[in-house]
Amino acid sequence: MNGIDSIAEAREIVGEEALLPEEELQPLKKDYYYLFQIIGCSLVTKSGEKIGKVEDILSINNNDLLVVSKESREIFVPFTKGICIQVNLGKKEIVIDPPEGLLDLNEI
Repeated sequence: MNGIDSIAEAREIVGEEALLPEEELQPLKKDYYYLFQIIGCSLVTKSGEKIGKVEDILSINNNDLLVVSKESREIFVPFTKGICIQVNLGKKEIVIDPPEGLLDLNEI
């Protein structure tokens, strides 16, 4: 479908997914990412310890939390510059410097 020219045509696609080739997405400012770029990234500490994989992102009061699968549980890691110190989309990897105890928490 090339375009939607009427309310009737719009009603036909309500609830459908809209897909766009990645190369047609608008470039984002530095340190901004599309959700699909972050989901699936591996999380590692700055010392190289593998933590897990980003399964989802929760937005709570304008704060983003990475939902990370770690072994048989989920952990929540704030997606902030102070904790997520490097995002490497080419390697699908996020390097973190978590405060003590953060990786032991599993509640919001």
